Order: sequence, then structure tokens, then C-alpha cells
Amino acid sequence: MGRFDARATVDWQGYGGSVSSDSGMLSTATAAQVELGGPGGATNPEELFAAAHANCFTSTITSMARARGIDLAHVVTEASVRLEWSEDAGDHRLTASDLAVQLTSAAPEGDLRTLVDDAAEHCPVCQAIRGNVAMHVTAAFDAP
Repeated sequence: MGRFDARATVDWQGYGGSVSSDSGMLSTATAAQVELGGPGGATNPEELFAAAHANCFTSTITSMARARGIDLAHVVTEASVRLEWSEDAGDHRLTASDLAVQLTSAAPEGDLRTLVDDAAEHCPVCQAIRGNVAMHVTAAFDAP
């Protein structure tokens, strides 16, 4: 069985700071959102989560396509994440992470639909949030 460990560090003071990965491939400012009383102007956990979800789904679907001999000429995945909170209790939580994937491929649409469904089942981020955060995947298909 293979294994991969990833690490990221947030260095924070007041309402913001920086987030970086051990690989050096991620390094950016982060700040509390204006909606939560922060200054905004930098990335935030929900935006990073949306990026991670879209990236993980794309990695999963392209890997599965290669294994099945399905040529994907182009893949665009958009994630939309929703954060909700209670004004009186001060708590906040992710309530939804929806994916919209656009596949450009000459493969039959039925094969592509199966690929999307299987990727939603096997994507590690999808698995991690299943049963805790609502998720919906929509797909559109174009011929090259």
C-alpha cells in the first residue's frame, strides 16, 4: 500500500497571516473574512477547501480516465463551498461543497457519466466530507 503525507503551516497574528506547504508549492496570505469580522483581502479556509476539493476531484477523475483508456482532452472543475454561522452562538461550519465538472472528450457520454459518478465515490476529499457536508456534482460534456 502506498502512502503520501502532506503538511501545511499557518502563521497567524490578529486577523491574518500566511499559509505555506512543506513542498514550497503553496505560499500565500490568509485572513479572516470580512463576513466574519476580519479584514478580508487574502485567501481563507473555505477558499482553500474549495480549491482542494476541485483539485482532488480533478486528480481522481483524470487518473480513473487514464486507467480506463478514456481520453480527456480538457477538464475544468469548479467547487462552490458554503460556510454558514449562527449570529448568536458564534459557531460556523461548512454546509455544502458543490462541484461542477466540464469534460471535453470524444468518449461516449455514458462512459463519461459513469466516470464522474465513480470519481465522486472515490475522490478522497469527497470521501472525507461524505455524511457531514452536503455535496452535489453536476457534469457537462463537450466533444473535442
